[in-house]
Amino acid sequence: MTDTDVRTDLLRGLLQSCYVIEHARANVQRAWGGAFEDDAEFTDKRAARLGRLLDEKGFRRPDEVIEPHSAWFGGLCGSHPEEVPLGAAVLHQFSKWSDVFCAPYLDDIDEFADLGRHFTRVEMELRTMTQDEAMLDRPELPDGRRFVILTDVHIGSAGRDDLLRLAVKEINDIGPEFVIMPGDITEDGEPEQFQLVKSIIDGLNCPYYVVLGNHDAVQRSTREGIGARFYEETFGEPAHDHVVACGDLQIALVDSTDPTASPFPDWDVSKGEVGGIAAGTDSGALRPGQAEALAQRLDPSQRTLLVQHHELHPFPGFPPVKFALREEDAEAELDALSGHNLIGVVAGHTHRSAVLKVGPKRDVTQLEIPSLKDWPFAYSVGGVTDDGVQIVVRQVGEPAEVWDLAKGLLPLMRRFAIGPLSDLAYTFS
Repeated sequence: MTDTDVRTDLLRGLLQSCYVIEHARANVQRAWGGAFEDDAEFTDKRAARLGRLLDEKGFRRPDEVIEPHSAWFGGLCGSHPEEVPLGAAVLHQFSKWSDVFCAPYLDDIDEFADLGRHFTRVEMELRTMTQDEAMLDRPELPDGRRFVILTDVHIGSAGRDDLLRLAVKEINDIGPEFVIMPGDITEDGEPEQFQLVKSIIDGLNCPYYVVLGNHDAVQRSTREGIGARFYEETFGEPAHDHVVACGDLQIALVDSTDPTASPFPDWDVSKGEVGGIAAGTDSGALRPGQAEALAQRLDPSQRTLLVQHHELHPFPGFPPVKFALREEDAEAELDALSGHNLIGVVAGHTHRSAVLKVGPKRDVTQLEIPSLKDWPFAYSVGGVTDDGVQIVVRQVGEPAEVWDLAKGLLPLMRRFAIGPLSDLAYTFS
């Protein structure tokens, strides 16, 4: 693969991601101390080499993401190597990300990869998640007028159609005014998966609004960006942004997907392995003029909640930088809404919960919400009052049903998915 095979902004995000990951891994190794300090020296050399690669390509070094991503790694793998089963091994395993994705762009890749093979591990007894760990306390429903956010259902993955049916039944019991689905309604972007989703969510007793995600925008079997065509054939209208009112709150549901086949291999974050055929690129993009058109549809005097598939920058989760809406589009979106009463951003895509400050001034609150597809198998309920907008995460199904899905998962999955939103509720004020 050469530079000419990859769109410049996609290559930029990929290499920036690798640069941040190596710096963050070194920071965690150094904090762990002992033999891991030797690991940190090797990882520092890898990070420095990637910094030079960014300079050679004329790409910015996103140093502002290093410390937040270090904190993310620490939250995943533990504050010391004995805290989390397999935490040290996982920290090392993530070095493969840079080995694989930087290989086409490093003429000294063998030397670079050899540096990553120097590592230590703390052997711990391997265990899987217990039933108590798999279950979340069910929070009270929020006050006020209610809506539901149902993200990343990934129909086409084994058993997720039954999971979605459970969610629809529970949502009908709650009785929200509407449901919004910010992307990844399918696993592979296949027409029969679109049709199955619609057949299930047509069982909702309220209106629903859907935008595409990266898994929807590109059909995996053909690697063609034709998800928008399947969307229109399925839902009877072109894929577009939605503006939905809930009292005096206006929710802007934005199509943030890039209908481009990924030029990079697929990555299974749960296994820490590269392989398989990636469909759509996992970074997001807006169409020219999309942000400005959205701003014109919104009333600047009313509270606005932005909901979309992709996160805004600076994004410190995994993979950092590249998994978010590309920088120039994130800035354009916030610039277009700068005169509006934007109370915050809600995003799916990561299958985790987190609260971050984003934007060039770090003054916009962004809430990531977990998915229906993966543990904790959840949807989110919003409540709108004069005092604020509360988002509450609810695990779907009865304990036996959840446990049947969660059996065999590593405890690390809980740390990956829950993140810093430990109480599973957040209020935008």
